Amino acid sequence: MDKTWLIGQLAHEVGVKADTVRFYEKAGLLKKPLRTRAGYRLYDRDALNQLRFIKQAQSLGFSLQEIKRILTLRGAGRTTCRCVLGIAEATLSETEQKLTELQKFRDALLTHVERWKRQTKTGGKMVAEFCALIESSVIAPSQAIRPKQLAKAASNRS
Repeated sequence: MDKTWLIGQLAHEVGVKADTVRFYEKAGLLKKPLRTRAGYRLYDRDALNQLRFIKQAQSLGFSLQEIKRILTLRGAGRTTCRCVLGIAEATLSETEQKLTELQKFRDALLTHVERWKRQTKTGGKMVAEFCALIESSVIAPSQAIRPKQLAKAASNRS
């Protein structure tokens, strides 16, 4: 039999808490695991890979709702390709927008840091300027692409 993990072992392996694994299971992101006679959950390599996928997708900015949609489409056949393409295009657009914003922030921060290094002896209003720089770089919530927009983009492809 392949290697199996108890919930705590699986959680530790991926770097999450056992409660997170339970939550993902309840939310339908992980399939229900086998159980021992004592009722302990036993997870297989597929569950480990699925959990790693979820964490990686989250680190890339996908919401749990988006991840669930992607996982549902995984292996569903050719008819889902248009839907996946719509999600991918929306994600690409959002990623490009974020990269543009991050590049602008990086450039402004670089300029400020260089100036602040020269001002360290004389003091200055670095904290206020740093806060203002962060506030000016925030992407408005209305600009972020969220699950409803991804779903709409995907349905337009089908």
